[in-house]
Amino acid sequence: MRFHRKARSAIVRMFSAAAAALPLICAFPSVLPGFTAEELNTISVYEAVAPSVVNITTMACDPEFFFCAVPSSTGSGSGIVLKAEGIIVTNHHVVASARDIYVTMADNRNLEAKVIASSPRHDLAVIRVDVGDKPLKEIVLGNSDNLRVGEKVLAIGNPFGLGGTLTTGVVSMTGRDIKNGGRVMEDLIQTDASINPGNSGGALVNSSGELVGINTMILSPTGSNIGIGFAIPVNRVKEVTPGLMHGWDRLMGWLLVLIILLWIYGRIRRV
Repeated sequence: MRFHRKARSAIVRMFSAAAAALPLICAFPSVLPGFTAEELNTISVYEAVAPSVVNITTMACDPEFFFCAVPSSTGSGSGIVLKAEGIIVTNHHVVASARDIYVTMADNRNLEAKVIASSPRHDLAVIRVDVGDKPLKEIVLGNSDNLRVGEKVLAIGNPFGLGGTLTTGVVSMTGRDIKNGGRVMEDLIQTDASINPGNSGGALVNSSGELVGINTMILSPTGSNIGIGFAIPVNRVKEVTPGLMHGWDRLMGWLLVLIILLWIYGRIRRV
C-alpha cells in the first residue's frame, strides 16, 4: 500500500514538472535543452523578426546603352516590412539606380516592387509590392532614443545575397556623424554587429525584437566588415517615411492651395 502511494506521488510530481515546463516549450518550440538564457533570447528574437526582413535584388542599366534591352548589372540589399499590405523601407542607395526591383519574402515569394518615394538626404526609400491575399508581417518599431552604449543588438539582412543572415553585437556609440561621399550622415548608431555588402536596408533590433535602426554603411579599408558599422536610427525613419509614403497627397494639397490663391488673385484684379 505504501509502495503504491509513493509511486502515485512520483507520477503526480512528474506530471506537475511537465505542466510547469509546458509554457517554455510553447514559447520556444524549436529549442532543445542546454541553451543559455542569452541564446534563448537570440533565438526567439530572430524567429520573431526574420519574417519582417526581406531580400532585395536590383537590376540596372549601363548608361552608355540607350535602349537597355538587357540590364547590365545587378545588386542586392535588404528591406524591412513597415505595413502588412506591402510597404517596405530600405536604403535609398539600394534602389537609386535600379530599373527593376524584386523582393524575396521570408516565405520565398519573389515579387516585383516599385519605388513610392526616396530621400537621398536621409538614405531612405519606400517601395511597394503587391502581396495579394497574403499580407506580410510588420516589424515592431522601437525607440532609438532609449539606446545605451553596450546594449545588445542583432542585425538581420542579406549580406552577399545570403538571405536571413543573423549577426549579433552591441551598440558601440550613438550620435555618430559620418561623411559618406558628398554628404554627411548625422546621428547614426555605431555597432560592432557584422554588417557587410547586402546588409544595407536590413534591420537592427534590440533584445525585445524592436527595430532600433536600419543598417546603412560600414567603415572598412577592404569593403568588408571590420566591426565598425552604422545604422539610421528608427526615430528618423518614423519622421521621414510618412512623408515619403504620402508625398502625393501632400503635393496635391499644395496644388490645391496654389489654385485657390490664383483664384483669389484673379478676383482681386477684376475688382
